[in-house]
Amino acid sequence: MLSRHLSRHARIRGIRVLASVVAVASVGLLSGCGGGSSAAAGSKGGTLQLGWIANVENMGPYTALDSGFFKDKGVDVTVAPGGPSVTVEPLVVSGKALVGLTSADIAAKAILAGAPLKIVAATLQTNPTSVMSLASAPVNTLKDLEGKRLCIQTSGLETMKTVLKANKIDMAKVKFVTADFDPSPLVTGQCDAFTSFLNNQPITLAAQGVKTKVFPLSDYGYNVVADALVVSDQTLADPAKRAAVVKIISALAEGWRKALDNTDAATQLIVNKYGKNQHLDLKQQTLGAKTYLDLVQTDETKQNGLLSLSDATVKANIATLNLLGTGITADQLFDTSLIADAKPVR
Repeated sequence: MLSRHLSRHARIRGIRVLASVVAVASVGLLSGCGGGSSAAAGSKGGTLQLGWIANVENMGPYTALDSGFFKDKGVDVTVAPGGPSVTVEPLVVSGKALVGLTSADIAAKAILAGAPLKIVAATLQTNPTSVMSLASAPVNTLKDLEGKRLCIQTSGLETMKTVLKANKIDMAKVKFVTADFDPSPLVTGQCDAFTSFLNNQPITLAAQGVKTKVFPLSDYGYNVVADALVVSDQTLADPAKRAAVVKIISALAEGWRKALDNTDAATQLIVNKYGKNQHLDLKQQTLGAKTYLDLVQTDETKQNGLLSLSDATVKANIATLNLLGTGITADQLFDTSLIADAKPVR
């Protein structure tokens, strides 16, 4: 089910930050070696390593693959599903994957640990981290958390405290209740609000007939792109490989455009074909797919194209990461030249 798969995804994010740093360190010496001739890093294509399993989070890549958009661009791409045992960054550093999907915060920590990587495009323009409450007792704003009980996962506590502090919320008036990613405590009255993901817990409850009120932390300055495309510096330095990545970005944008234009069809493709062995729940996946309309598309993508990295997006991400204590510069984390060359569809 969507709840089980996405909750596990959220649960291992904290583990992945550490895992990516450790794994990158173990392959760091390889980054100076010559690249292989395998398909994973070939000049005519390679492996696109997903961060998570074949579910609607990845309906864009699979729609692009199924529709032949990669082949139309002249690149041969293998879409490799991720999961709890997959750490993307070292696979890209080692050349086993040409492109990987990760988040800006995890990529930043890996880069600061020595990984020769850059983010070149971003799928989720709006970070899905959010605050959820019951529609019958809504928490409408961050300020409304004062005097309330907030269920929150241990891995997200420091981030939440940073956001609250930045928005001048009196944390002494917020009671933090440690919780897992299962939203049941909200329904049973153990808390007044629940730290969630727009594409996860609200969908789980909606499928059960529970109405909720949700607002994203991005409304309060938490800007961290997710499912961002990351490539190695070695790939960027190779004109042929760089050109292949540009084509992959363009094809991915087309895949997302088609998926977003008909999320029901994209969901069927995932549930019945590419994610068939995951035994996904069609109803939850269908509801979940619709959340990506607002996560992948923004006013900026309508102007600059899907997967875009505008100056404003880059600036906002760096500001958020610095606020969270990850001191990194835009030049260290991003290379926006490829998305400009890709000219992605809107």
